[in-house]
Amino acid sequence: MSPIKQRVLGALAILLAFPTFAHAQSDDWAATVAKAKTQTLVLVYSDNKAFDTIVEEFTKQTGVKVESTVSRPTVILPRVKNEQTNGQYLWDVWWSITANMVNVAAPAGMLQPFEPFLILPEVKDVNQWRHKDYLYGDPTRFVFTYSHEVSFSLYRNNDVVPEVKLDNLDALLDPRLKGKIIARDASQPNSGAFALAPLYKAKGGDFVRKFLKDQDPKVLENPQQLDNTLMRGGAAIAFGMQNTSYATCLQDGGCKNITPLSQLAITLSRGLSVFKNAPHPEAAKVFVNWLLSKDGQTVAVREWAKYNLTGAVSMRKDVEPHPDHKADQPDFGKPEQYVWVSTDDGAKEIDAVVKIFKDATGR
Repeated sequence: MSPIKQRVLGALAILLAFPTFAHAQSDDWAATVAKAKTQTLVLVYSDNKAFDTIVEEFTKQTGVKVESTVSRPTVILPRVKNEQTNGQYLWDVWWSITANMVNVAAPAGMLQPFEPFLILPEVKDVNQWRHKDYLYGDPTRFVFTYSHEVSFSLYRNNDVVPEVKLDNLDALLDPRLKGKIIARDASQPNSGAFALAPLYKAKGGDFVRKFLKDQDPKVLENPQQLDNTLMRGGAAIAFGMQNTSYATCLQDGGCKNITPLSQLAITLSRGLSVFKNAPHPEAAKVFVNWLLSKDGQTVAVREWAKYNLTGAVSMRKDVEPHPDHKADQPDFGKPEQYVWVSTDDGAKEIDAVVKIFKDATGR
């Protein structure tokens, strides 16, 4: 077989591995896919079964191997920062809620520009997305946000101090709640800070400071401990409960007595960033383009809905939210009504509540 025929057949094989991408292929893309198959993508993401199954589908469709690490952002950040300080660049892509990417990793120089990793026309075209101003979570455009959902971080156990009616935010200062409130350590961007951010926006810094001082919530650093404490009746209110824990509890038939406080909704963003000096750039490019394509986002919405009660939504116009998750899609016509806690738009509120929390609690 001639060398030219071998190259043609090789390129055809790559196209067939991505049948729905075939119309958008280029020589550069084919070469990227071929190189990616010789690499192993080193990927870090948060603990959620949906991420596992999406990665399985990615490898099935592309043939690119993946080495995955499951870690909370607050755990992986200091590890990667320490490695990079010592000249070690071991990670390719970070896939998670984007707050720590935006507020910590990008300003610290731990990431690299995202746009050079976009290859497929259907991914690069801003008209394919619901709102061009919410594609990136940060002004440096290091963090791509492909999904935004209206979410909650403040939950109540209605069996604890049931006589207190939380029908308005001032009721959070009711002295009967003192000693019955728990909060995740909000001294850095996390679900605890997310829960306080809309309270800050609605009532101001003095109210948040008074709440923390007067009610003296018990601060828990471990999110699982916080979730379990509320669910077993150890507290009336939890600032920073994880949506995934609540969803799992409901799916298992529990948590009938627990409700989110809808007055304090936030917009939670999920997305991607590429670590500085990523060792496997072609594998990173293939993953990024696959996940952000119509096919990839369709898989992401489908798999997310299997394991989560909220958040199966995409920024792509050609990918509809899961039927049971339509209410989670933000109204992009009125973005100012939300605190975008995972993007630079919410940085003012997050920075303010982190400072107030540190001052009020001494952390």
